[in-house]
Amino acid sequence: MNPELKPIEALFLWRLAATGGEGWNKEIKPALEAPARRRLEAARLIETAKRKPPDGRAAALHVALTDGGWAWLGAHLDADLNTKSTAGTEVLRLVLLRLKGFLERRDLSLGELLAEAPAPAFGAGAEDGDAAVLASSTYYAITGGRPNVRVHLAELRRRLPAVPRDDLDRALLDLQTKGEATLYRLDDPREIREEDREAVFLTPSGEERHILYLGGRGS
Repeated sequence: MNPELKPIEALFLWRLAATGGEGWNKEIKPALEAPARRRLEAARLIETAKRKPPDGRAAALHVALTDGGWAWLGAHLDADLNTKSTAGTEVLRLVLLRLKGFLERRDLSLGELLAEAPAPAFGAGAEDGDAAVLASSTYYAITGGRPNVRVHLAELRRRLPAVPRDDLDRALLDLQTKGEATLYRLDDPREIREEDREAVFLTPSGEERHILYLGGRGS
């Protein structure tokens, strides 16, 4: 599903993304009216549930981005956010803080990200380094910016349809060789879905890998 969102709705999704993908509805700015929130939920971009806050107060509405929500944002980086809400400034500040952490983890400068010429399209002379950057940024989009979280290669490939499989595999192998990523197999056959079989990564020795961790293996 690829719904067209109003600017205030897109800004609401970015506010969730900027804080790791979830939050308490009453604390999220810009605030959304219930009909707009239900529209995002019906589009499977967010999930809502009544939860008890850690401080023990009465149950409140908790909102979280779904995988579909993350994918929508990734596919609509140019979405119109022009609203009358002053919350846009705070969202920008939070996104820049996330960007700062990403640049530090990758040992990149802001100039390398913004000042360089655009990378060539895949299939037209793109380098493996481009695939590595895309793989890393997509991984952190899936995990809400958290390292050491298990990500299925099937999900990573699904979100990078423009990256040729061989390019992505070389990039993943390079990241693992550098100690920045770890690829594992699913040992329990019951966990291996059909999409995992189709997305399997084969090591140079022919061993199967189904899941990825960046920053070291997590739980």
